Amino acid sequence: MTNSGVDLPLIIMSEAGSKQLDERLLSEPVQDIIAFDDEAHVRFAIRREVNKQALKTRYRLLKLNHRELEKRHQTLLDNTQQALAYILEGMHLYCNQSYAELFAAESAAALEKTPLLDLFSDTHRDALKHLLCANIHEEKQLVLELAGNKVSLVFSPVRVGEQNCLQLMIGVASGNDSYRQKRRSIKNRDLLTRLYNRAFFQEKIELAIAGAIKHNQHYSLIIVQVNEFLDIKSAIGLSNANLLLRDIATFLQKSVKKQFSAARLSEYEFALILAECPLAEAIELADFIKSKINNRITSTALPSLQLSSSIGIAVINNNALDAEDSITRARLNMSRKLPSTVGAELESFHATGNDLEGLLTSLEKALQKRSFTLLFQPMPGLQDQGSKYYEVLSRLQDPGGVLISPSTYIPLANLNGMGDKLDRLIISLACEALSRQHTDETSRLIINLTSNSLASLTFIPWLADYLHKQDIAQDRLLFQISELSICNCPDHCLEFCHGLDEMGISYIVCHYGCVIEPEKYLSAISPKCVKLDCTLVRDISDNYYQLEDLKLLINDLHRRGFKVIVPQIEDNTVLPHLWKAGVDYVQGYGLEKPSQHMNYEFVHNHEISLQTAGQSS
Repeated sequence: MTNSGVDLPLIIMSEAGSKQLDERLLSEPVQDIIAFDDEAHVRFAIRREVNKQALKTRYRLLKLNHRELEKRHQTLLDNTQQALAYILEGMHLYCNQSYAELFAAESAAALEKTPLLDLFSDTHRDALKHLLCANIHEEKQLVLELAGNKVSLVFSPVRVGEQNCLQLMIGVASGNDSYRQKRRSIKNRDLLTRLYNRAFFQEKIELAIAGAIKHNQHYSLIIVQVNEFLDIKSAIGLSNANLLLRDIATFLQKSVKKQFSAARLSEYEFALILAECPLAEAIELADFIKSKINNRITSTALPSLQLSSSIGIAVINNNALDAEDSITRARLNMSRKLPSTVGAELESFHATGNDLEGLLTSLEKALQKRSFTLLFQPMPGLQDQGSKYYEVLSRLQDPGGVLISPSTYIPLANLNGMGDKLDRLIISLACEALSRQHTDETSRLIINLTSNSLASLTFIPWLADYLHKQDIAQDRLLFQISELSICNCPDHCLEFCHGLDEMGISYIVCHYGCVIEPEKYLSAISPKCVKLDCTLVRDISDNYYQLEDLKLLINDLHRRGFKVIVPQIEDNTVLPHLWKAGVDYVQGYGLEKPSQHMNYEFVHNHEISLQTAGQSS
């Protein structure tokens, strides 16, 4: 609504909300229609519109600043002493006065639409023509002779308006080319390891993304982290720690047998980007790097040093946004266990590395056709039975009709940047199934999220808009986030959790207890439940000390306000121990296998019978 030149968003309050819309309202710039009693939606809508107004103001300022910047930029181009031109398909789109004077032209306008080759003698045209015909993705230099003097032609790929072209800068060639090249190389290198530094490596990633989008070229990004490096440095000293990093850098440079770029991203984090590298080959290389580092590739440190590494992979394709997004996705894909057995789990694909491409094709088709099967596994409560919780498990159907488990295709989706799309589809299918449960409002769905969604800037806004359109209450859904994802990329995950908090959506931390001092990140977020890693309860029936440790852990989590879930219950005889330990919810094949229906008969009235062999409680 516009009043006296002021742009104001219009939100309508009604008794029926958006369920009964007046057609006349649709012609007005109405941003939302909300029921009077929907306080959470009112707060969300006001916050959303305030943010939109702030973004509009910021956009106007940026647009104004951009116009001013373009004017200043054009003035600098026209008046700089550097001879500069823009070339498209060998023709001049633009050149400044210094460029025109270099070729003794009357004016810059006289050279526009003139072939570049016409400005040089026949002896130099072949070299120049060869360079112009090449597909230039990074800065290229050519030294030619012009009017008896050697000149340096530096070509760089740029975008002017809507056109991709080349920027050409011409200067007098330096007499010491090797010194200039060495100086430029030092600027782009990490001084300790001699690998590329982070800033220059990010430029390499941006060029790779451009190649993926424009020319359908695929690259693989591998990130290598040295585990517990700060503890290692304190144990062996700074000098030996630096030698260790240098040894790892040398090994990385020698371990790759194809075109690649290597960099040191941070103190103990390295990265490789490989051109035209199939995913199966990248996984094999990453597995090799990890095994070598874990088996002590260096002799500089203490003999008793336990060296290990974690590796994350991201495929740079047309799903990549920018360099920071690719690095974040690789970090989120990082885990102690590298998904090198992705192909080996596919019986229907004959379990070979080459089958990754076939699985990827099947995954893409399934996303387009929404052809996933959902299973629901109940999560009964031992202490409380207020709501009926089901975990949503997805299955992909291969061309032969065989259902493939998510442990096979989700790592592949994450590596290729498709996890966000997969999550949105699973959420929509789950909500459709939930909407069919008209008679049972106590059913709650727990949905697993891939690491791609945790790094996505658009997932939370999409989720808020989707739930509003589907008229699904926020408390009907809970999202499950892995502890490893939170620790591998804490900033993105904490921001994601805070976004869910603002929407009033609960979430669960699964695989709890895999990292050292997990309470550190728990103090920054507010999950509804904590799902313990199965290793913490594996032997409690036979190991008294492990059972006592479990009780202490659960008491501490309860004291801090978190309910506790124990998954993968295969034997019911463990239930009395879990009940006495204070576990809130349990889950596993020993209780109920996943089903396509939400018809599990939960125990009511807070009564439950737990039996072991020869004992009841």
